[in-house]
Amino acid sequence: MTEHQFLPPRALRSPHVQTLLGSRGRGYWVAKRAAGLLAVSRQEIITCSDGVKLEAWVSAQPDSAPTVVLIHGWLGHADSGYVLSAGAELWAQGFSVVRLNLRDHGDTAHLNQELYNAARTGEVVEAVTNIRNQHATGNCGVAGFSLGGNFALRVARELGIDTIAICPAMNPATTMQQIDLGWAGYRLFFVRKWQNAMRRKQLAYPDHYRFDKALRLSTVSAMTDFFIREYSDYASTEEYFAAYTLTGSELDECQASIVFSEDDPVIPADNFRNLPGSLEVTALRHGGHCAFIQTPWQPTWIDRFLADRFTQLLA
Repeated sequence: MTEHQFLPPRALRSPHVQTLLGSRGRGYWVAKRAAGLLAVSRQEIITCSDGVKLEAWVSAQPDSAPTVVLIHGWLGHADSGYVLSAGAELWAQGFSVVRLNLRDHGDTAHLNQELYNAARTGEVVEAVTNIRNQHATGNCGVAGFSLGGNFALRVARELGIDTIAICPAMNPATTMQQIDLGWAGYRLFFVRKWQNAMRRKQLAYPDHYRFDKALRLSTVSAMTDFFIREYSDYASTEEYFAAYTLTGSELDECQASIVFSEDDPVIPADNFRNLPGSLEVTALRHGGHCAFIQTPWQPTWIDRFLADRFTQLLA
């Protein structure tokens, strides 16, 4: 495990301040920085071999350039602030950028009748393969945030593609516990966003889904148990979590990079202990959850890290 220096100003040193700013507090400045990226962005609907459709937003440089696929976190989307912030810096440094929406995320509830679940590795692997073959303008890498980082590591394990995972959710059981038992604001945030996603899915497929019971639940654990019981083929929540837990030896021989903050209020730092030596793991004392903000109006530390590291990896 290696350590890099990131020391935000004292006023931004709280992990909660970092996390909230990273999620919602920098919209104006991020939008300004991302204007060039968004101006050339085009929608692509990627159809997998089993008919599943995923949405990607492709911003291609006019000349041959390395390409980075960005994967948002759970209940985020391709236009989430942290995705656009990273995409804007990569674009400014000459990369083509593809922002992938996971199933049912963003405005895609109508694309597939079956519900999203975090164990659907195959469709994301297929989507990244399609992007690399059909839309990349050069060598291709992947970066994922939070649960998107978990997906990115699974893609790296399957494809051997250059990958960086930022604050990845390595153990969904401990992450869920951290959300439910930590600061109540995070629990309310995720419960409300999940319930809103359910409403969109029910609206898209009113003959197939009724989420009235779930909309009365107040914890992520209760909603997860409901979801697994009513709308999955898993025998239990534990079996579901086991399908995408990446601690211990799950990533043996997988070559990828992980960056996490020790003060992350959502992902416990001990999830990153005893990982295989094939992984490059970078620990930062500060940064909150996927934030790493030095000043709100500038690229974050992680934005610059991604641009620098992918320059080395994909040149």
